[in-house]
Amino acid sequence: MKKKRYALISAMIMVAIALAACSDSKADKNEELMMMDPILVELTLNAETAAVGEKVIIQAKVTQSGEPVEDANLVEFEITREGGGMQAKVPVKHSQGGSYELEKTFKEPGTYRIVSHVTALGQHSMPMKELKVTE
Repeated sequence: MKKKRYALISAMIMVAIALAACSDSKADKNEELMMMDPILVELTLNAETAAVGEKVIIQAKVTQSGEPVEDANLVEFEITREGGGMQAKVPVKHSQGGSYELEKTFKEPGTYRIVSHVTALGQHSMPMKELKVTE
């Protein structure tokens, strides 16, 4: 009876040690992510104003520690027209050198707010630009 009790206690101790080791590695990984340099997202438009039907190039250049981030988890542009109307989130793929681009034409005049949502390396960034579309 005592042998079974000692075996059970030993097994419980080993499980506790194993669980403690797992939680420590998760804590280490979270600390690593927090200690990394932040991602930087430079959102640019090829023009601040455009005419209805004119192509606009929206670009998010993503870097970390000066190096391009070519494997972001998610990059999308949220486009909203001031005063209601058009609102869309458009997923964007990597083109080259940490750049994620979208070529878009606007069918209605107005002021549009463009927010890039970038998730990469455990971080999120949301820079914003405005675009005026004229007739």
